[in-house]
Amino acid sequence: MGKIGQLIMDLEEVDSTNLYAERLLQQGPVEEGVVILAAYQTEGKGQGANRWESEPGRNLTFTVVLHPLFLPPARQFLINKVIALGVVDFLSNFVEGVMVKWPNDILIGSKKIGGILIQHMIKGERLETTFAGIGLNINQTSFDHRLSNAASLIQILHQELVIKEALNLICNALEIRYSQLRNNQLAQLESDFCYILLGMQEERTFSVAGQTIPGTILGVDEFGRLIIQLFNKQVKAFNHREIEYLF
Repeated sequence: MGKIGQLIMDLEEVDSTNLYAERLLQQGPVEEGVVILAAYQTEGKGQGANRWESEPGRNLTFTVVLHPLFLPPARQFLINKVIALGVVDFLSNFVEGVMVKWPNDILIGSKKIGGILIQHMIKGERLETTFAGIGLNINQTSFDHRLSNAASLIQILHQELVIKEALNLICNALEIRYSQLRNNQLAQLESDFCYILLGMQEERTFSVAGQTIPGTILGVDEFGRLIIQLFNKQVKAFNHREIEYLF
């Protein structure tokens, strides 16, 4: 059982760090905690068919390989919560008000500073391997005009971070949160995740099946569904793409 970041594979360019991790695993066993860092991804992945845009060498784009054999596949979204918490813990060293917009966006205010892409390999009843892909805008100073809500740490702090030092910090933060999961500290993880979940216990408007409806977020269940109390007091769970936040 390796510590996250104990071994770092430092790549100049790759299609995507998650895809690289998949190919690596096909060649043989990969130690838990291995981090695959890329200065540039030619096909960086976002959620679904989205791509992750990043200026070469200016940001953190990496994948952590985990083997959460202790976790039943039905509870796999706990990994998402752990990774999100680790990322927020890291960013909170520098800025306040970091939030997670379900299911995978990392925000500071209304600006998106990062994203998470979790992919699992399940064999039978075992959650065998997880690829936790993370993209964080660190030192990039300008973005495509179509990414109107994108932001970076340098734009907020007005100072540049050393990428490798930032990577070490975030790996430590991720290891702490992953250790909590291994040690079954689920109540702590759930409480902390609810605290950083955008819109938690707040009345907001959402788009559902083309309709705009009010509702209050009550949390995210173990299947990764967003739990909403609707205007008629009915409580309903929504999968990704069934519901959209409206700011």
